[in-house]
Amino acid sequence: EELSFYLDFFRYGVPPHGGFGMGLARVLMLMLGLPNLREATYLFRGPTRLLP
Repeated sequence: EELSFYLDFFRYGVPPHGGFGMGLARVLMLMLGLPNLREATYLFRGPTRLLP
């Protein structure tokens, strides 16, 4: 009962959230002046990769 207000909040899904996401790859991208994050990431995990 104590958390019912919190659980009702997520009844229809998670609210949109942005997040900050400042990891090592983003810092490296900014330091090197790269145009996108793919070029700074060692193992790109995007929708076009073939193997998990």
